[in-house]
Amino acid sequence: MNHNGSAFEPTQSKDVDAENISEVLDFSSFDLATTIRLIVQSAESRRIDVRKGRRQGSIFIRSGEIYHVVTRDKAGDEAFFDILSWKDADHRDVSQQETPEVNLRISTGVLLDLLQKRP
Repeated sequence: MNHNGSAFEPTQSKDVDAENISEVLDFSSFDLATTIRLIVQSAESRRIDVRKGRRQGSIFIRSGEIYHVVTRDKAGDEAFFDILSWKDADHRDVSQQETPEVNLRISTGVLLDLLQKRP
């Protein structure tokens, strides 16, 4: 127990500065649509790796813009909507270092509107 009589013990916090904030942030505890929205709205540069059984894909976001999406057999807009169709897929987001070419035709704003309208 801590000095307040509570069993809660705070964990040691890691020192975070502007240089390593992207490494500390992890939006993966949310559902995929929320993870995408949070990364875009926070203007982060991250890669979201998504897996459902044997299917896997990645969504690349740079400075809050979704710009590149791939699966094993699809790319661009088609890959984005394919990934979103994977019910109960696992995902994790990582700090983005690589910068593949833009392969989306639909703007981030439109993609976010479509995410919001999903059932």
